[in-house]
Amino acid sequence: MNHKPLYYESHITIEPVYGPELVKFEYLAKAQGYRVARLLLQKDRDSTPERSDKDSFCTGRDKDYDSLHYRMMSLVANLQETGFKVWRYKIESVIFDEKVKG
Repeated sequence: MNHKPLYYESHITIEPVYGPELVKFEYLAKAQGYRVARLLLQKDRDSTPERSDKDSFCTGRDKDYDSLHYRMMSLVANLQETGFKVWRYKIESVIFDEKVKG
């Protein structure tokens, strides 16, 4: 069975941000075709002064891996250059995606 990806999805996880920093994050993400989640991701780790137990993140999609990779790396660099702490970035291949009506 051939499982060719339908599309690729990228996630970039950063320190939790609020208010003006969230607006700046959204602006930078949108410039690269990413959307910022309007929620904080609760992680299974203890909160410390260096690292919260929550994260902010954004998601981008593309049918072309190389295009998505370029946009992801550009956004990671822009975020780091403007002082955001980037915790993780990744690309996943989506082989199945169905929305359920209801």
